Amino acid sequence: MRPLDLFRGSTERKKASGVQSATAKKRRHRQLTRRDVLGGTGTAVAITLAGCTGLRGTSGAAQGGAELPPATLGMETVADPELPARVLYSIGTEDDPDRRVDLMDEILDGGTTVERRTPPVPKAQHIYYDDAVYVLSHEISEQTPATSYQIRVDIVQGTVVESEAVQFSDLPAVDREKFAAYGWDEGGSFGFGTAILYTHTEREQSALVPESKYSYIVWEDGSEAAWFVDDSHETTLHTYEYSAEQYSTAAEYGQRMRDQLAFQLEALSDAEADIVQTAIDEEQYAVNHDQTPTQAFWSLADRFRPQEQAHGLDEDGGGDLSGPYLVRYDGEVYWTVLLVNVERTETQTAE
Repeated sequence: MRPLDLFRGSTERKKASGVQSATAKKRRHRQLTRRDVLGGTGTAVAITLAGCTGLRGTSGAAQGGAELPPATLGMETVADPELPARVLYSIGTEDDPDRRVDLMDEILDGGTTVERRTPPVPKAQHIYYDDAVYVLSHEISEQTPATSYQIRVDIVQGTVVESEAVQFSDLPAVDREKFAAYGWDEGGSFGFGTAILYTHTEREQSALVPESKYSYIVWEDGSEAAWFVDDSHETTLHTYEYSAEQYSTAAEYGQRMRDQLAFQLEALSDAEADIVQTAIDEEQYAVNHDQTPTQAFWSLADRFRPQEQAHGLDEDGGGDLSGPYLVRYDGEVYWTVLLVNVERTETQTAE
């Protein structure tokens, strides 16, 4: 797998399937977004920069253990409306559909109230959704004491002990509702663990927490599972009241990004131009693992050093050499990702 072909990390399951951004486009090879490169929302790319520390949020090796090339340059033409999704906290993009789509629709339809331990979407920052950029705000209207239980709904070893079993339909309503929220109300295949939150009021009504009355649960379809409560900790359930304001359309936002951040690559040597053309034609120029970057690559990389990396208009473009940029070249604007995984030596610097 090439470094620029990394997929996003795991995403939350959508509540309503098939809900996707109307303007999101499939790409044959998806270029890294700024948040991918900086370890924000996707697969972290570990980089040892030329003379610098690793990228924010990295650990020293690419996820999955794949060896990175010494250096790469990827370039892909990009239109203004596509830019916000590349740099901002994004909801419901085709690459990353999630259950926050329904929540965002409710917020935009006059505001909504949600109960969570932590905010489901951030406030006071630019958020891309459905071809526009928004700024959300929320207030905490209520705080409710709760307990988070680390539970296992496991595979039954042997046979169910009838005296320790309960039919799912006989569980208290509060337990059945918790299971329904996870899609467990109709049985199925089990063998996993997760955390379930009960308010103190709900806990008093439960037959499964804090100490379960049952060791097994049986469903109407014949499914059965062993039930375990492994651990718990006290927490607080917050009631968030959300509202939103549109900051701009995606096209307007992208134009401002382009005007502010895009820089011109010009007066290139033949060797530099060959690297750029390869990055465009093949979507990536990569230095072979058994080689070191050429002088032409380093001189090209030097053109990026004084430039701001691509970023949201509410952020700064600080960072090291490796990262995403907006580049003007031969009449086009390119989403450009430069990744450097080796230190520049005196030998490489000299002709």
